[in-house]
Amino acid sequence: MAECNHDCDHCGSNGSCGDQGPKKAPMNKRSNVRKVIGVVSGKGGVGKSSVTSMLAAATRRAGKNVAVLDADLTGPSIPKAFGITERPMGTSDEQIIPVKSETGIEIMSTNLLLENETDPVIWRGPVLIGVVEQFWSDVVWGDVDVMYVDMPPGTGDVPLTVYQSLPLDGIIIVTSPQQLVEMIVEKAYNMAALMNVP
Repeated sequence: MAECNHDCDHCGSNGSCGDQGPKKAPMNKRSNVRKVIGVVSGKGGVGKSSVTSMLAAATRRAGKNVAVLDADLTGPSIPKAFGITERPMGTSDEQIIPVKSETGIEIMSTNLLLENETDPVIWRGPVLIGVVEQFWSDVVWGDVDVMYVDMPPGTGDVPLTVYQSLPLDGIIIVTSPQQLVEMIVEKAYNMAALMNVP
């Protein structure tokens, strides 16, 4: 039997394979995302969003179609990194068109939905979880070679949702050389290992 990719809609066994793991959120029907890479740390302030932005820019310069899903929902900084202030557009069927950077990188972030970029995002866990899944399923990403997911610090609801709901091909771990940081970042590493994410 082939390994389950949690895409029951396109599987010959129609969900009868007996896999009891969490079902992946469905990819937007007007999207084709080939690779999804999470950028994690576990610790805030180590440069995760900077690394995400630089990876996205370098991948775009290499001629690939690139997207960034800013999953750091309560501390989003990806729009600022790309100098983006415009809001995403909606479609007639209630889908969302991401904002493009000057170089053509597709970007979706909670900061693009706020009235003011400094407004706090005061949402409880279930709402945050729903937003992550909406950013994957309701955003028309189009044709994307590589999507980078800028993860929030910690090992709570949002990282868990990303690991369980998005088809991650792997993660990149960002750290800095202090013992305290290394100890916290190791928690993120161990979480990825428990979730079987490369």
